[in-house]
Amino acid sequence: MAIDPVCKMNVEPAKAAAKAEHAGQTYYFCSTACHKTFTAQPGKYVGGAPGGGTHSHH
Repeated sequence: MAIDPVCKMNVEPAKAAAKAEHAGQTYYFCSTACHKTFTAQPGKYVGGAPGGGTHSHH
C-alpha cells in the first residue's frame, strides 16, 4: 500500500489513478486531481513541510 502525498489516502499501486516520479521515487495517487496538484508543486508535498496539503475528499 502506498500513501497519496497530496491527500494522504491509502492507494494500492496496481489500482492507482495515476503515478509520478520525483527525485528518483515513484508516488501513487488516488485521483487524477491529486496527481495534477502534485505535479504542479511536488516540493510542497515531499521534502517540504510536513502536512503540506490542505486537500480533502468528500
